[in-house]
Amino acid sequence: MGRRIIVVLLILIFVPGAIILNRIISKHDTADSYMALVNGFPIRTKEFDNAIAANKAQIIDYFYNKYGAEQTAGFWTTSFEGEVPAESIMKKALEDSVKIKIRQRIAQEQGVLQNISYEGFIRQLNEENKRRQRAIRNREVIYGPRQYEENAYFEYVLSNTTRSVKNQLMKEEWKPDGQKLKRFYDLQKNQLYMSHGSVKVKLLTLSFLNSNQTVDEALKEDAKKQMEKALSIAASGTDFEDIVKALDLDVQMMEKIFNSSNVRNNSRSPVAQAAEKLSMDEISGIIEENGRFYLIKGIENQKEGSGFLDFDSIKDQVLKDYADYNYEEYVNKRVSEAQIVLNETEYRAYQKREFPTD
Repeated sequence: MGRRIIVVLLILIFVPGAIILNRIISKHDTADSYMALVNGFPIRTKEFDNAIAANKAQIIDYFYNKYGAEQTAGFWTTSFEGEVPAESIMKKALEDSVKIKIRQRIAQEQGVLQNISYEGFIRQLNEENKRRQRAIRNREVIYGPRQYEENAYFEYVLSNTTRSVKNQLMKEEWKPDGQKLKRFYDLQKNQLYMSHGSVKVKLLTLSFLNSNQTVDEALKEDAKKQMEKALSIAASGTDFEDIVKALDLDVQMMEKIFNSSNVRNNSRSPVAQAAEKLSMDEISGIIEENGRFYLIKGIENQKEGSGFLDFDSIKDQVLKDYADYNYEEYVNKRVSEAQIVLNETEYRAYQKREFPTD
């Protein structure tokens, strides 16, 4: 039998919507260490290895949280109510590998990537590391690590190419007019643009720092008396603007918005913490912060999820989200249309490997 025997049949759908074929390769066929073909482009076994490694922690956590499964010697091949970790991680790794290959192919079509093979990527990685070595020897400035590890460089390249593809497609094919962008905002606002919660206040503030920007105790004592007087006047219902005029002091009045999403900054600011507790027209006590006394009056207190972020104020973010959404939809469409040929010989051999538990 001089002719190669290749059996092609449909198998379990690993990648949702995609056409996956199962290719059993005879000893006369050259597998060349690939796990699958995506529209004719190979996913090398080393690329699959990387996808396995990237998903290991997620799969371990899933089985621990759902079944309380510990990482014993037989963890990967044990069936937990019909679910086997080794099968789950190989399924997820294949899904991810196919999606990455589709993303690379899109980048190639857009002229962003010239070569989407694993071998081409490794050559690029080696060339980049050599360039960095030369730059270091020549005492030139380099950005990032002295030498890239494979996984880090892969993420760096994929992230940059994805951004370039989005920018390119947004210039023409996906470029939205104002109405289309507003329509996207309206459709997505319940998921993306709920307000994080904010407090709008009026502030009266008086410094007690001297010309050297250090605390002057005499100035501090006088400032405290003036702010107590301001608090007394405010308690009678007098507006802050009128208090400034009445006191005829170097008191500053301003409006400010504190966003509840700025947790780190707010936790360090007594003024922000006091502002978050105020209801409309409520007045705080005197607060000290960074060489100043403050008096606060609540104007608006919008609870988290009680409204939406203003479209005009976040238009740049909406545009970015629009690009991300279109890109993800386009990639998913291309995945669903892809013909994926699984190298059954390599896949079965991979299933027999021992997966590390560390």
